[in-house]
Amino acid sequence: MRVLVANPNSTSAITEACVGLARLAASTGTDVAGWTNDAAPPVVDSVYADYLAGAALVRGLVALRATAGGPDAVVLAGFGNYGTAAVKEALDVPVVSMAEAAMALATLLCHRFAIITTHPRMVPYTEDLVRLAGFDARCAGVRAVTLPPVGGLAPVAEAVAAALAAEIARAETDLGVDLVILGGARLSPYAAPLRGQVRLPVLEPVACAVQIAEALIRLDLRQSKTGRFARPPALRV
Repeated sequence: MRVLVANPNSTSAITEACVGLARLAASTGTDVAGWTNDAAPPVVDSVYADYLAGAALVRGLVALRATAGGPDAVVLAGFGNYGTAAVKEALDVPVVSMAEAAMALATLLCHRFAIITTHPRMVPYTEDLVRLAGFDARCAGVRAVTLPPVGGLAPVAEAVAAALAAEIARAETDLGVDLVILGGARLSPYAAPLRGQVRLPVLEPVACAVQIAEALIRLDLRQSKTGRFARPPALRV
């Protein structure tokens, strides 16, 4: 089976990191490829950037799907909206948002979860995303650490991991959560080291999305085309 990991922003280093995580999570025999949304902003760090990324994402994935040997499923490797529903409308293969995948799996594993995102300004954006996906009753709150801007100084891995561990501990104490989701592709690489430092389960969304994508392919399932995700009446690329 072929799974495409689609990065909604234009930073190829994020694509490479997500593809690496996806390959670690994928089953033997699954072909994982990456795709970068080159016409998007470098990072989706605001509602403004979200809208700019969304239109380019839909156009790019529709054009890619029209080529021979397209993927059997698409994983949207960004913890945001950026036209997820539009991609599900336009494509006839399973489309799995890593944000939706992580929240769906979290509901099987805990009573209430928290999400940690990449910057305080992304907290209300992520709260809106949780409501849009229908998981607000199970999400106790959204917290944030602050990463340096993309293209600036590289974050110090130990410092980011320490900040995440401290925020997870505060979420457990303040919010009473029993699981945490890392809410951003830039945070995903920190999941494995964090699991040895904190009490709570830590979900890495890329892995969650890849496993769900594989399951949907095996079960021959995809988003319904009879309702919300019906094909657009006039699909233009």
